[in-house]
Amino acid sequence: MSDSYMREQAEALAQHLRLNDGKSGYVEATPDGFQVYVRRKWPGKQLATWDGLPVEWHENVGSHKAANR
Repeated sequence: MSDSYMREQAEALAQHLRLNDGKSGYVEATPDGFQVYVRRKWPGKQLATWDGLPVEWHENVGSHKAANR
């Protein structure tokens, strides 16, 4: 898998989770899967995988981290 493909998938996951407002959180692509950073506790069920790759969740991260600054 290419890095650009992983970035596209991370972007698609962020859109799916509605995290593309730049404030509530973001998704980071790693070689092993995806890291989701969200500012609050995630309501509902967390996705365990996306595109067949594992998703790791980090809740209640600081606002700077959630905005990926």
